[in-house]
Parts: sequence; structure tokens; C-alpha cells
Amino acid sequence: MRYYVLETPMDNMITSALLWKFKPDIALTNGFRFCPPLVPDRKTKRAVITRDYLWSMMPLNSEIKSGSVLGKQIWDWLETELHNVFAKNPAERFGGWVVRMDGLRFNFTMNNDLGKRLNWIKINNEPIDLTKYYKMVTCEREGDMDDVLCRLGKVKQPSRLDYELHLVIMEYLNEHSPVSPRIEGRVTATDAPPTLLSQLEEYGYEFF
Repeated sequence: MRYYVLETPMDNMITSALLWKFKPDIALTNGFRFCPPLVPDRKTKRAVITRDYLWSMMPLNSEIKSGSVLGKQIWDWLETELHNVFAKNPAERFGGWVVRMDGLRFNFTMNNDLGKRLNWIKINNEPIDLTKYYKMVTCEREGDMDDVLCRLGKVKQPSRLDYELHLVIMEYLNEHSPVSPRIEGRVTATDAPPTLLSQLEEYGYEFF
């Protein structure tokens, strides 16, 4: 499923597939929010991931793009991304969820101000080096400048990899099925649960 604000099983699988295929330091996906969950059969405990469902997961079969990004850029970009989601002023919000990732882990405080939310970042299980360049792979977004990766600009050595996202997922599933993606703590907050469903705390709802 894909409804949580911080991290979702579905996007964990997508970014894990990108990490498996291209071996970067970090794999990102922008994360659509509108795919219905894939519910396993009650008896077999399994569900078939069809090509039709693949289009529901990823309505845009994006080309894969890579580049090198400085650690300081990553830190500043994540601060901006978090503000886009959790800004106290609704006019400053952009989107409704945290960018999805693998290879990178971070912890933050949701209710802090702009530029003060991140507590730590780890890449490949090591604390981020702000002076080091990291290889990043993500989905190309139509209309982005050549040196932009998932709203992160001025990356070094940007390159389109002549590979589409759907093919990556199909190859990953051929190698790893059956899959059972879960919440892994890739993104954690000091003041929000991993199953947060809305950045608007005053409007609560939950699954039953």
C-alpha cells in the first residue's frame, strides 16, 4: 500500500528495485499517492502483480536518470522537501508526502521550522559526508532541466540511462518474487508515527 506520509511498502519496493538494478548510493522516486493497495488472497496470502496493476502503481513509465550529488546538497534538499510537506503555513506546502528512497535513511522533527527539521542522515548505513559526492538514481520527470533529479538541481554528470521504470520493476520481480515489502524505518520522525496518514494533524483518520 501507499497511503502513509513518511514511507510506504509500495515505494520501498520500487526504490529497492532501482537500487538493485543500477547499484547507486541512493535511489529515489517521487511517489504517487493514488494507487489502490494490492490485497493478498485470504487463502494463499498472495496477490498477482499484473502489468495492468503496474500501470496503476506507476502511471508514468518514466525513464531512469542518474547523477552525482554533494552531501551538502542532499542535506539542504531534504530540508526543503520536508518543509514542502510540513510547513505550518499551508501556502508553503507542496505535495503531501515525503520523497521515497532506498540507500538513504534520515530522522527529522516534523514540527520544527524550515532548515531545522533534520536530525541525521545516513547513506549506505554511514553518516552523511557533506563534502562527498554520492551517485543517485531516480525517475526522469517530464519538463525537468537536464541537471535536476527529483527536484534536486545542479547535479553533476546527469545522464539518462535508456531504461524505463516498468522494465526495472518487472526484472526485479522476476528475480525476487514473491515480494513482501514493508515499512523499514527508512524515514523516521521524533514527533510522528511511521503510519502517519496526513500532515494536517488536526484532521485525523485511520485504517480499520
